[in-house]
Amino acid sequence: MIIIIIAAALLLKKAREVRSAEAGRARRKRLDYQPSAKPIPVAIPVPIFTPVQKQQPATAIATAPDTDILENCQDFQRCLLALAGKYSLDSFTIATSDGLVFASSGGSTAQEDAASYNRNYDGKEPERVTLFSVNHKGSELTGIIRSQGIITGETQKRIENDTKDILNRWI
Repeated sequence: MIIIIIAAALLLKKAREVRSAEAGRARRKRLDYQPSAKPIPVAIPVPIFTPVQKQQPATAIATAPDTDILENCQDFQRCLLALAGKYSLDSFTIATSDGLVFASSGGSTAQEDAASYNRNYDGKEPERVTLFSVNHKGSELTGIIRSQGIITGETQKRIENDTKDILNRWI
């Protein structure tokens, strides 16, 4: 009988030591005068962009070739929006050669376009998509134009030149 009482006392003592050690660890994490930790909500950043108004399909896009897109733009993003507006584009994306979005005028297909139309793309351009390549400071970039209208070769060349001007000014 005495052995059972001694064993029970030893088990009780060990249980108290374990509880005391756990309480000591908890106290070391937070001092008594500190309030208990509360979860901090994380705000998810929402990209701000102005959607470009879509126009009805046309045989060719009317442009204003004398419009200077760099004149009143305060940043890189606004220049891309001005470019899209100047040529009545649905969206305009600049992608890196490995398929990542470098910059975009907005639109829901920017990431998909960048991944699909990188330097390894050798397929036929889908309808309403025009591609061009531009080299900027040793990096090969792909311009991806989405438009309801037809992009003529002359218009594409002007878009390429405006893109180079934007990149040279801001990057």
